[in-house]
Amino acid sequence: MLNLQAGDRIELFYEDAPATTIRATVGRLLTDREEGMGIEVKDYAACWIEISVDEPSDVDAKQVVLLGTDFQYWLNGRTVTLRKRQDWLVRSSGAPGAR
Repeated sequence: MLNLQAGDRIELFYEDAPATTIRATVGRLLTDREEGMGIEVKDYAACWIEISVDEPSDVDAKQVVLLGTDFQYWLNGRTVTLRKRQDWLVRSSGAPGAR
């Protein structure tokens, strides 16, 4: 499980179509209660993650990713691999150690 926070930039890959990459930004992390679910869902859901898709794709701009109690991430009923993005600005000058 990743230690996500609001504002983190992430990438999601569908397990059944790994060539499809969805880039998004984490909006909020919600509990079952905050997501409006009853207590019976606690056996299935560990966390709800609201995301905003960064680039145009075949999914709506606002999505909710489910982190299950089995530590699997789910988007629209499909398992996804989720990872934090490492966006580094590379400059030819001004970078540490560059002259």
